[in-house]
Amino acid sequence: MFRATILGCLTIGLLSASAALAAPIQFVVAELPDNRVHGDSFIVTIDSADSSNLQHARELVDWIHNGADPLLSPGATIVVGSITAGADGINRDWGAAGIPAWSWHVEEPISFADFTVEILDGWPTFVESDVPGWIANTNGKIGFWNYTIVEERLVPEPATGFLLGFGLIALLRLRRSRPV
Repeated sequence: MFRATILGCLTIGLLSASAALAAPIQFVVAELPDNRVHGDSFIVTIDSADSSNLQHARELVDWIHNGADPLLSPGATIVVGSITAGADGINRDWGAAGIPAWSWHVEEPISFADFTVEILDGWPTFVESDVPGWIANTNGKIGFWNYTIVEERLVPEPATGFLLGFGLIALLRLRRSRPV
């Protein structure tokens, strides 16, 4: 019975780990480094199966980390997406003290553009000041001209580590309690 529990924990942990690899990946969207005005940010997620957008998002992160030289831009720096009213527990202002949640969030999938129509330009705090008004005026779209993906967020999946750890500790205890 004890062995079955251990094997169950290890199996669930391994299955959770593989599911975590297929989970959406979170990115921080903030102002371009040379043009910071509002100092706010928001989160978008990209499905791990969306290899094209995922690759482009990571190219943007590399570009930002290497100085964001406009001549070396990977292009299509503007994140375009649809927003929905309501906090989702993910979309937060990662640049603000206390990392407050926004009362809106970006739906998947997102896309990237070099330009958007002017009505989609804004900033997260402006959207927050009147979420229903923004959604009504833009049909729920955003495409902030001065914002791009600046960082990939590594989100640990706690249950996986717990189950794997529990299973390994139990296995070690079982092994020690065996007579040699």
